[in-house]
Amino acid sequence: SESSSASPRHRVVVAADVHWTTELVAVEPADAFRIDMKVSSSEVNLGEPMVVSLRIFNLSLEPRNLMLLMAKEEHQGASERDEIVNSAVVSEINGYTFGVWGISGEDDGTVRLNRDNSLLAVDGALVLGEVLGQHAVDAELRFVPLREGCLKVPYWRLYDKSAGKWYACAHNLSMVAKS
Repeated sequence: SESSSASPRHRVVVAADVHWTTELVAVEPADAFRIDMKVSSSEVNLGEPMVVSLRIFNLSLEPRNLMLLMAKEEHQGASERDEIVNSAVVSEINGYTFGVWGISGEDDGTVRLNRDNSLLAVDGALVLGEVLGQHAVDAELRFVPLREGCLKVPYWRLYDKSAGKWYACAHNLSMVAKS
């Protein structure tokens, strides 16, 4: 028998009505990508590696076999000699083509290269692999700030190996480098 001084027990019943819904990433499937970019901090330290996190959404219904490549910014009014030095040396390995900049017999040290003046891209290319339609893939691009001040993250391009198509990514992501 329970004494009257014991605390009463309360039974609580909780009910919830839950509805799960799913929807397409894009309102209508498109031959395009939605890309979310972020940095962990808007301030970075000069000479210290930093990371740009990406989430790439495939807005089509078709799977894509993707590679990400850093894009060289176009240089207006470049001479033929500048273009030779600033062009990539291209190599193909296991069906993937990669370009490496900064290797040229034409460079005598007098031509100023038009890249990596502010942020050195540690990852020149990333193989992302197959991304199913209406799915996403996460990636990280690593950079090293080479000067102080406001630095703009370079543009990059996606290549769909299965369709043989290029997709350019233009953005306004930047950060401040301090010493």
